[in-house]
Amino acid sequence: MKKIAVTAALLFMLLSHSQNYPKNFASPLTIPIYLSANYGELRKNHFHSGLDMKTQQRTGLSVLASQDGYISRINISPYGYGKAIYIDHPNGYTTVYGHLSELKGAIEERARKEQYKTKSFTVDFYLKPGELPVKKGEIIALSGNTGGSGGPHLHFEVRDTKTEEILNPFLFGYDVKDQIKPLLRGTWIYPVKGQVNGSNSKIIASEGGNYNVSGEIGFGVKAYDQQSGSQNLNGVYFIKTWVNGQILSIFQADKHSFSETRSINASVDYPELLANNSWIYRTYLLPGNSLQMYEQNVNRGILKVEAGKKYQVKIEVGDYAGNVTARSFTMNGIAYKNTNDGEKIKSGNEHLNVNFKNPYSFKQDGLFVNFEKGSFYEDFTFNYKKIGSNQYQVHQSSVPIHKKYEITITPDWSNLDKSKADKYVIIRESNYGPIKKEYLDTSYENGKYKATPKDFGKFYLALDESIPTISCPMLTKSKKIGNKLSFKIKDTGSGIKTFDVFIDGKWVLAEYEYKQNSLFISNLEKEGIRSGKHQVEVIVTDKVNNKKIYTSDFEKL
Repeated sequence: MKKIAVTAALLFMLLSHSQNYPKNFASPLTIPIYLSANYGELRKNHFHSGLDMKTQQRTGLSVLASQDGYISRINISPYGYGKAIYIDHPNGYTTVYGHLSELKGAIEERARKEQYKTKSFTVDFYLKPGELPVKKGEIIALSGNTGGSGGPHLHFEVRDTKTEEILNPFLFGYDVKDQIKPLLRGTWIYPVKGQVNGSNSKIIASEGGNYNVSGEIGFGVKAYDQQSGSQNLNGVYFIKTWVNGQILSIFQADKHSFSETRSINASVDYPELLANNSWIYRTYLLPGNSLQMYEQNVNRGILKVEAGKKYQVKIEVGDYAGNVTARSFTMNGIAYKNTNDGEKIKSGNEHLNVNFKNPYSFKQDGLFVNFEKGSFYEDFTFNYKKIGSNQYQVHQSSVPIHKKYEITITPDWSNLDKSKADKYVIIRESNYGPIKKEYLDTSYENGKYKATPKDFGKFYLALDESIPTISCPMLTKSKKIGNKLSFKIKDTGSGIKTFDVFIDGKWVLAEYEYKQNSLFISNLEKEGIRSGKHQVEVIVTDKVNNKKIYTSDFEKL
């Protein structure tokens, strides 16, 4: 019966791969497609959701609508996708175009109307079906490097309009020339509840190796893909694990939802990632990982070893073009002796056992944390310790969390300045691997500080009195300028929250590029600023409302 179930699972995956997706979408660029990143590539806290198409290391290339449809959403932000356009198509799919430098025609006019209406560079709004129709091949924007982009390129996605699931664009014919086999950098044997060569820790498995295993065993893979004409290391399309000629597990990057994307932290060896910045795919599922990229019908992809039995293991990694790289090794099943039963070392800080299926909350020493149902991937014993005044260790950063959770600190004012209560923020530091510090968006209400972190770690209150800085090198050199006006803005504390530019007392649209700390107006005349003398005022606030105001006279030539 097991063999029938496994064969059915494989057939399901093959049918999914061959689903009749439309192949009549056009390329969004007029140049040949080369990729800097592909769909499903492993990223911090998420799977990459589309194709990053190279734009010859420059900005300003024409971006075309891939199919007839209408502009359904415009999202402009200093972060994430930067300037982004969404097009809904009659065939039930949505295409997304991100990191744009400029929107074109009526699309730009509609975006500017919204920005001036809200007096904000950052806008995210939806449009009605008949408002902005577009035709296949129509120029909708110019490529850029806005938002979280690490260099000039076009980010392109295909989504299911109804479910909003993100789909692999390769399924729609967006394939690229690829004659290169994936790079298989390592395979590992994981003793999920067992041992490998007498050890409770994972070991690397070499080609043709022979290993003694017991109990429950999983596998891990470090692998990358490359396409012809590109040196970038991208994500693999599939990983298949075979044991004695039968499929044990399949990972295949066809689609996922936004609610699933943080499952990446359960789909890789998360402690290994934090400690060594090393990405190892798990070929097996943690109990709370329901990512649909996996098809693990047999014990979540975990092998239950029988003593005296030999296991021939083959792990294949492949790309969408059909190139495959494999590694094989042998395992010998031996009797499992659970030497850890009753011998767990206690740190003295353990509290309650957490069931991954249930919500969980904890309150002590002025700290309250609350986790929704579905926040964890497996059971664990919650670890907590107060480490100082208004300082807390909340479990270990090496344990991934699926959802944001609530943390509330009722402060002990004996070591704080209550007259500056509105200037304190909650800071999180990692307590596993290299120490990383982040300022959390913090609210202060009814004498309590609240934030919604995404990770465990060390938490404490810190005073933020650092005022944002504003400078204008071009006006420092000369009060006479051309058609562009730019500023440098920066905050070393909680981060910039708002930025506004006024010229002659009137709010003017300015763009913010956080990677260069740049706030700029690229075309003064477009914003109604004519030749002559003017006064500019720039106001920048941070997330605890520290404010900086810059004023200067200038003459536009």
